[in-house]
Amino acid sequence: MNKIINFFCALSLLLPSFLSAEEKLQSITVKPGDTLWAISQKYLKDANKWDMILKYNNLPKNPYAALPGMTLKIPVDLLKEEYRAARFTGLVNDVRVRKKNLSEWNKARVRDELYNGDTLRTNVNSKADIKFYTGQVLNLFANSMVVLRPPQKKDSDVQLLTGQIRSVNTRVITASARITPKTRDTEFGARVKEDLTTLVQVYKGAASVEAKGKTVEVKEGFASEIKIDMPPSASIKLPPAAQFADAGNPKLDKTANLKLEGSVISLDAGKTVKKTDVKVDLKTGKAPGVPDLKNGSAPDTDKVKPPDISKDIMDSRKVMETMDISKTISGYHVQVSRSREFSRVVFDRNYDIFTKVNLEEHLPGGNYWFRVAYIDLLGFEGKFSEPRQISVR
Repeated sequence: MNKIINFFCALSLLLPSFLSAEEKLQSITVKPGDTLWAISQKYLKDANKWDMILKYNNLPKNPYAALPGMTLKIPVDLLKEEYRAARFTGLVNDVRVRKKNLSEWNKARVRDELYNGDTLRTNVNSKADIKFYTGQVLNLFANSMVVLRPPQKKDSDVQLLTGQIRSVNTRVITASARITPKTRDTEFGARVKEDLTTLVQVYKGAASVEAKGKTVEVKEGFASEIKIDMPPSASIKLPPAAQFADAGNPKLDKTANLKLEGSVISLDAGKTVKKTDVKVDLKTGKAPGVPDLKNGSAPDTDKVKPPDISKDIMDSRKVMETMDISKTISGYHVQVSRSREFSRVVFDRNYDIFTKVNLEEHLPGGNYWFRVAYIDLLGFEGKFSEPRQISVR
C-alpha cells in the first residue's frame, strides 16, 4: 500500500510539469538593468500580464526591480505578433541567416531562434526545415531565399524571393502572387522561376491563389501558374503519382515508366520521336516527293498557297488549358533517406527524362529508402511514389 501511495505522490509532483510542457514557450534575452515591467511593455500584447512571466521564471515579484542579463521563457500566446519566433527543426549542408536590419549572413545553427524580418538562404544541395511557434511548417529547398513574416507585408508568414518551398498552413507571398491556405492542414509547394513566374501546387486541402485582382482556388492534386503582372491560370491537374514497372506489369501508366535495375533508376517516357514512313534512297540521298533544290527543281512559288494568318492565334494560356500537361513528363525528382518516414533526406536531386541515376555514385554503402516524383513541362511535381528499399554497395 505504501508503494502505491508513494507512486501517486510522485506522479502528482510530475503532473504539473507535464501540463506546463504542453504550453508553447519562447526564449527572450534581456539586458542587464531591464525590469519586468519594461520587458512586459515591450514584448507582451497586454503589459498588465507581467505576472504570467513569473510562472515560468525564477524572478523577484517586484516588477520594477532591475534584472541581470538573462534569458526568459514567455508563453507564445502572450507575445506581440512581431516578437513571435520560429525555429529550425532540421538543417542540411550550407544554410545562412541574415537578421532583420543587418547585412551580414551567418551560418545557421539548429538552436538559433528566428524572428520576424529574418532572411534565410540555402545554397547548393542544402535544405532547411522551419517550424513557427504558432504551428506553421516550412521546408526550404536548395538555392532558395525567404523572409520570415516580413514587417511590410501584412497577413503573410513567408515571402518567397527565389527558389522553392513546401509548407503546411503557411501564408506565402511572391513577386507575382499571394497564396493563402483554406484549411489548417493545407499542404502546398511554391516555386519562383527566374522570370519571377510563381508555380503553386497543392498536395493536401486547398489554397487560394491571388494576383492582379483575381483569385483562383486550387484544390488537392491541382496547380496554378502565375506570371508576373498576370492573373493566376486556371487549375491544372498535377502529374500522376510515380510508379515503378514490375515484371508482371510493364506499363503502369500512360505517361512514363520508372525502372529500377540494381541501384540504377531510369525513366522510360515512351516514344518521343514519331517514326516517318518516307524512305530515302541511300545512293542518291533523295526521297520521293521532296523537291531537289540543288538541281533547281524547287516548287513554283506562284502555285504555292500562302498560309492563312488572318485567323486568331490561340493564346499560350489557352493552349495550356486544352492540353493535359499532367500527361507530359519532362523529368523526375529523386529523394533518398535512411528511414521510411524520410525524416532526414540524404539525397535530393531532379533529373531530365533521359538521365539514368546510379545511386552507388552518390551514396556510401548501406541500406536506404528512396522515392520518385514526376515533373511536367511547366515544372509542376506530382506525388512521390511509395517508398522502396534499396541496398547500395
